[in-house]
Amino acid sequence: MRKPFLPATVLAFLLCYAVLVAGLLPACGVNKPKDEAAALRQWYGLEQDSLQQDLSMLDSFVQQGAALPQLQQQFSAARNSYKHVEGVVEYYFQGLTRRINGPALPDIHTEDNQVWPPHGFQLVEQYLYGGFADTLRPLLSNEIKLLQTDLNFVLSNLEATAILPRHVHEMVQHQLIRIATLGITGFDAPLSKLSLTESDAALVGLQRMLQAVGQPDRSGNAFAAARNYLQQHQDFDAFDRMVFLQQFMAPLSLQLAPAQKDPADSLFTKPFDGSLAALLQGKGFDPDFYTNYASAKSNTAKVALGKQLFYDNRLSKSSTLSCASCHQPEKYFTDGLPKAANGVHGGSLQRNTPSLFYASLQRDQFYDHRSNTLEDQVNQVMDNSDEFGMQASFAARKLSQDSGYRQLFKAAFGVDSIGGYQVRNAVAAYIRSLNPFRSRFDDYMRGNKAAMNTQELEGFNLFAGKAKCATCHFIPLFNGTVPPWFGKSESEIIGVPAKAVWEKATIDGDVGRYQWNQLEELRFAFKTPTVRNSEKTAPYMHNGVYQNLEDVVRFYQKGGGVGLGMNLPYQSLPFDSLQLNAREQQAVVAFLKTLTDR
Repeated sequence: MRKPFLPATVLAFLLCYAVLVAGLLPACGVNKPKDEAAALRQWYGLEQDSLQQDLSMLDSFVQQGAALPQLQQQFSAARNSYKHVEGVVEYYFQGLTRRINGPALPDIHTEDNQVWPPHGFQLVEQYLYGGFADTLRPLLSNEIKLLQTDLNFVLSNLEATAILPRHVHEMVQHQLIRIATLGITGFDAPLSKLSLTESDAALVGLQRMLQAVGQPDRSGNAFAAARNYLQQHQDFDAFDRMVFLQQFMAPLSLQLAPAQKDPADSLFTKPFDGSLAALLQGKGFDPDFYTNYASAKSNTAKVALGKQLFYDNRLSKSSTLSCASCHQPEKYFTDGLPKAANGVHGGSLQRNTPSLFYASLQRDQFYDHRSNTLEDQVNQVMDNSDEFGMQASFAARKLSQDSGYRQLFKAAFGVDSIGGYQVRNAVAAYIRSLNPFRSRFDDYMRGNKAAMNTQELEGFNLFAGKAKCATCHFIPLFNGTVPPWFGKSESEIIGVPAKAVWEKATIDGDVGRYQWNQLEELRFAFKTPTVRNSEKTAPYMHNGVYQNLEDVVRFYQKGGGVGLGMNLPYQSLPFDSLQLNAREQQAVVAFLKTLTDR
């Protein structure tokens, strides 16, 4: 029997089609998004059932008058259950997570000058670990019910949430970053110190989620190894965070990272885009993210132009001041003064000059958060009669008379005229280039084990653990920009004194953010700056009150302003002593010096 005859062209077409289908379907994931999304929702629903049962049991114990140890044990079980699903909740419901597991501090909304009371797991933790009394039982029961309501909202709305394959990859890395930068530092378990157990639970949740959605297991034994290390080292103060990050979390991150990025990722801009392993090496940041316009994106010509403008006195009305007058490169872009000099009228400006290194990797500028772009920060300096005293548009007119500048602006912006925005954007582009990540700490994180000594490693572990520094100065930027989204820069009320005295101190009169938002919860609040290069940027604090790092550590050791004798009801820093001995304080200082860029 003869086989049917097909022309060569038809055969060629069918062959190509078959290859195309065979090759593309697995890669594109035909039906996979729907199946993976359904699997994720199903898994989440089962996990939340367990979480709700744990919360219901906790509420029952509260109402039945159970003893505090039983309440604490059940609370731990409930938050471990939450840690199983934390990655999903944090990824898809960022607006709600502050209520579910945010700090037990007032939730401040400056856009409408509203202050919302805290809710969620951390408030429950405060009730149970911060001085429990039977009179708190009604409040505790109410908080548990609010938690259950918020979690039900998540479950019901997850059904209508678009879940794409690339989300899972990013969600995994975000949760690894969350464990590494927030979890093991005690950020959301400040009183219970259960963060190591909860980090283990978070890893369990990640592994279960990946299994549920059918992702291939590329982790080998990395999950088991990381979990085993956590389980074998449960002493919060003694936990070796550097070993955990380098030997367990970074390898796990690399093994779980996709072989190649989804092309759709290029459609979105993010302040950070990458794996935990990349983050720990200072990679994956986009300084251009915190701009208002696509045209503000940096290029080589803009950076070169901005550097030249940075040193040009013609940007000031008197033609005697430049950006470098206060931000001196040899002093790591500071000036070495307690408060910046007033180069126009004499005396001092209001605050200490901050370094410009890593200034682009934060949501807000100035100590009081009053600007959210570097362009606006430059504009405020130029407009200020105590600084440059000349609008950027007038500076642009002066520069337009210089043929050399006209050529540089043409190369940078592709326009024949020079405008005020171009001046500000060019200077901002130069500042955005100042993110070197070339410290000994960075060398160590990239594999050079000779870059840090034993004392410095002890200092890092204290910084990220017992000393609680990393709960405000987040690894690896060591500023207040919160990982893994890096969309918010935090401020704190720590009680900086007017003078460097160690008892009966008086708070410095600068009210900080309260100057722009008259909320008592913001009085004396200041942005959390980076401590990178702090070895070279003395004196310290917004008023330059401390001359050395030893005094800065001593201030925190004593419990901030309250520990110095101030009445500061909204201090966000823990009031009590850190209980660091002299050797430990010296180790923290030694670690801070490893953050100096070369």
